Amino acid sequence: MSDLCLDKDHKNKDGSMPSMTSYLSRMRNLVLGGGVASKSSHPVNGVSQRLVLVMGNPSADLDSFVSTVETSFWYNLAADNAAHPRKTAYVPILNLPSVKASDLWRLRPEFGVALRLALGESPDIVGKGGRTQGKTDVLKELITIADIMDDEGSALHKLFLDAKNSETQSSDSTEKQSLFLVDHNSPSIPGFSNETISARFTVSSCIDHHVDEHYVSQDADPRIVKTGIGSCTSLVVKHLREQGMWPSSESQNSGGQISSPQVDQEALQEISKLALAPILIDTWNLRAKGDKCSDTDGEVVRFLESVISTTAAQSDAKSPRSSSLPQHSEPAADWDRDAFFSCISTAKANSLDLLTMQEVFDRDYKAWTERTTSSSSSASSRSCSSTSSGKEINIGISSLVKPLSWLISHAATARGNNGAGDARGDGGGSARDAITAFLSEIEKFASAPDRQLGVFCMLTRTPDGRKEVAVLVRDEAAKGALDAFERNSRDELQLAEWAAEDNSNVKGLGLVDGLSRTFGGKGEWKIWWMGDTSKSRKQVGPLLREAVRHI
Repeated sequence: MSDLCLDKDHKNKDGSMPSMTSYLSRMRNLVLGGGVASKSSHPVNGVSQRLVLVMGNPSADLDSFVSTVETSFWYNLAADNAAHPRKTAYVPILNLPSVKASDLWRLRPEFGVALRLALGESPDIVGKGGRTQGKTDVLKELITIADIMDDEGSALHKLFLDAKNSETQSSDSTEKQSLFLVDHNSPSIPGFSNETISARFTVSSCIDHHVDEHYVSQDADPRIVKTGIGSCTSLVVKHLREQGMWPSSESQNSGGQISSPQVDQEALQEISKLALAPILIDTWNLRAKGDKCSDTDGEVVRFLESVISTTAAQSDAKSPRSSSLPQHSEPAADWDRDAFFSCISTAKANSLDLLTMQEVFDRDYKAWTERTTSSSSSASSRSCSSTSSGKEINIGISSLVKPLSWLISHAATARGNNGAGDARGDGGGSARDAITAFLSEIEKFASAPDRQLGVFCMLTRTPDGRKEVAVLVRDEAAKGALDAFERNSRDELQLAEWAAEDNSNVKGLGLVDGLSRTFGGKGEWKIWWMGDTSKSRKQVGPLLREAVRHI
């Protein structure tokens, strides 16, 4: 367990909650840049500091990012107020071992857009930023695993190094680093084996909206794992309100278990607007159906909007921080949910334009390892580890906001293919080059040493909101998973046979032939339309994993 020294509380000197910018800066200075005391820290003002890492899932999407920030923000304020001899610092960490905070504006532009809007800039101004609209200095104050790995002076540096060596940490739980999981309930860090994670970390708390994987102890506090909720942030806000950590706009104390800090209206608006971002995105502005939008999501949105509305008058009055607000700030009274949602959703939809194909696949990616029930000895690929009780098969799913047709064209463009501009044609040489480039990028991604995927799945979305599901089985050892997945998922996902449409640039590119040539010999593949567009990786992931387990 890491112990750190803090040279100041998380609150302002007057006891009020800090602005989001100052809070994130304090957290980064605590962990990086020489701002951290040694691991064997001594008490500060007679108070020892205990460290808990608040971490989202490795897809590191907007929901994970905001859930992490919101949880750490309010838990830190509550910890400051608690009369306890050993204080706890909750540090928000983005689960990105290969992406530094300085690169987030390009790889996660919707993060920057959400932060700019939360800090008061108007959607009209932010939306005019084009490809650089996600650029903001506040993004650089976030902390990623890559930042920690790059900072040898950080007390957390060794924790994330030598990922494959599980012997570097004691198996004694008192020596493990405590994790507060949000947006997932089984710890997963890219490049880290399950054994290494188990040796170095212990899960003390969890708030999640995915299927319970029964990893988190029933003694965890809190232990909230509830499906059927559109956004994990909704569960986070609901929990914080129930615990009295999140104050109402009218009162400094909402009547819960923990006294709230002195309310600063501007800070409360910032943190409330940020919380709205993933909820609106994940529920499609509360218009999504099924599990994508629940009563809880709607209730939390109404609460957060009431906070924004009732603090409008106070926020419009000049405060000590007013002079530091963005030049084109939006008056609180002019809150426009639709414009807020549209600005962020547009940034997310266009987020792949600036990326290489490897970055496209990795941008919203999650992976699992499942052991089959069969113990066939036919597997030879490194993607499958044979044991007497079956084989371990690595499964990866990339969630993409563009259709297969766009991905094919982008693969050619990203490679500098001179014929990429003709990829919308009727099957000429440049079209074949485009499909070859696309399949080559898939193979490069799936066969990377840190992945070695036996099964790779792409979930795509067309401009009109339809979804494609492409499953590629790269190894003979995983054959049979495809049929099992289709059989068990056809009704739930409303799977339908896929075919390129007349107006699609996929037609004539030879995608079907290319897939057969590339994967047909050693594995298998199939593409479907997913009729139930309310379903996502939250549902597809467990179904695909189950299919692999029962090979």
